[in-house]
Amino acid sequence: MKTAQLGRYLKGLVDLTPIYRYNAEYVRRSLLHSAGLGLTAHRISSDLFPLLDVAPGARMLVPDLRSVRRAAERGDVHLSNHPSQFVVLSSPREEVLLNSLAVMNDQGWVMDLLGAQGSITLHGGGVYGDRESTAARLRHGIARLALPALQRLALENDERCWTVPELLEATGGEVPIVFDCLHWAANPRRAPYEEELDLALRSWPEDRLPELHYSEQWEGKPAGAHAEHITGRGLLRFCEGVEEAAGGREVAVLVEAKQKDLAIARALGELTRRQRARIEALVPGLAAVSAERRAIISAPRLGAPA
Repeated sequence: MKTAQLGRYLKGLVDLTPIYRYNAEYVRRSLLHSAGLGLTAHRISSDLFPLLDVAPGARMLVPDLRSVRRAAERGDVHLSNHPSQFVVLSSPREEVLLNSLAVMNDQGWVMDLLGAQGSITLHGGGVYGDRESTAARLRHGIARLALPALQRLALENDERCWTVPELLEATGGEVPIVFDCLHWAANPRRAPYEEELDLALRSWPEDRLPELHYSEQWEGKPAGAHAEHITGRGLLRFCEGVEEAAGGREVAVLVEAKQKDLAIARALGELTRRQRARIEALVPGLAAVSAERRAIISAPRLGAPA
């Protein structure tokens, strides 16, 4: 997608209108591509409309998104969103919180235009030396969200600061939790795997589709860094564990790998015929995907962040 720099925009050197139109068409085509591969979960980039949160009147420049919405509806694609690590609702700095609220509210507005029912997922942020005070700030920040963002908010366990039980305690169980298996493995304070997975799944209300993240460690990188690819056996084991924990409830699993849909295709290509039959049984729709371009999870749903 195309981007825009704030400094150049402030100097009058950037026209956002053609950038917004291009990016909207890019997403429409990406959704058609995902649906064609059998990928029924798709992450909408929070950078879809650059500078939306800071450029005066930028919302007026966003093009008609009905064609994007129709592409998602035709493919029955579950749309979610994951703003950057700089969006922190628990920050002790008021300017950071205000910026974070602006980003979240803009993302909620865009998700409304798209008719998206998926989450806007955030990390809990740092702890800042005082978990109790940070939890209070997190609850306060959440309470200040506009309704479209608040209705879609989900929090995700991370590799350093927040486990699933800690997020549930901090929010009084009022916010659903996205379980990330790589972050679980990297966090030294983690609870048992089955416990955190179960707690996360049960945190989602009946009218929302639970979301989970699957990725694998990038060798030589800090703990929690997403690898370029994933292994087929690892993906299959995760899907089997999710099936057992979900107890028949449909969920959305997003694979976080640098190579995106190509990582999924390679992973599926590693599986034996029996293993592939197993994952196709777990993920309705994968059997229809061409052998060289197979993709991610649906009921569990499969999807690769764009």
